[in-house]
Amino acid sequence: MLNSSAHPESLVPPPQSNLPPTPDLQPKPNNQKPQPSKIKLTILCSAFTILLIIAFFVWKNQYQTRQLELSASKTEQQASLPDSSPTPPKPSPSPTFLRQGKQSYTISQGDKTVPQITKAIIDPLDPELNQKQTVQIKISHTSPINSVKLKLTSDNHQVETDMTLTEGTTTNGTWEISWEITDTVLYNYILTITAKSDDKTGSAGIAMRNTL
Repeated sequence: MLNSSAHPESLVPPPQSNLPPTPDLQPKPNNQKPQPSKIKLTILCSAFTILLIIAFFVWKNQYQTRQLELSASKTEQQASLPDSSPTPPKPSPSPTFLRQGKQSYTISQGDKTVPQITKAIIDPLDPELNQKQTVQIKISHTSPINSVKLKLTSDNHQVETDMTLTEGTTTNGTWEISWEITDTVLYNYILTITAKSDDKTGSAGIAMRNTL
């Protein structure tokens, strides 16, 4: 009999495969949170920027309005307060030089039909305050002179008085007045003579100092 050896199938090793192991196709759970889209993020950023700009301009407008109100309030307060600063004095003009003592003036008038005031004698020409002054005026006319008035314009007021005939006649005579100078004549010093007759009136002025 022939000897034969038999190998049971359980003892024969399975054929080895050279294929790689099959991967696990079961999906794994995703633990990351979904992120917002870039478009939504851009819109949100733009809207926030616009809100900031609007808020800035609103605040700026309110701030400027408040500053204007405060400035106007300060101006009204300053206007309501009395000005305590002293007012600077106005510069005074330099007084015109006057000759001292008794002086005489020759007077000429254009209209020869009116009483002619021909000469004035002033003593003194440079009076001090409350000093006596005598003024003599020579007047001639074809008709008798009824009245002669002398007006003094000084620094602060005017005074007028009647003159008296002291020499000659009413048609050719000297009229005189003596008065007390009760105001300064440093800047305004004007004598105005007015002679009246029945038919005519003549006048003449002598301005020793005049800033009027």
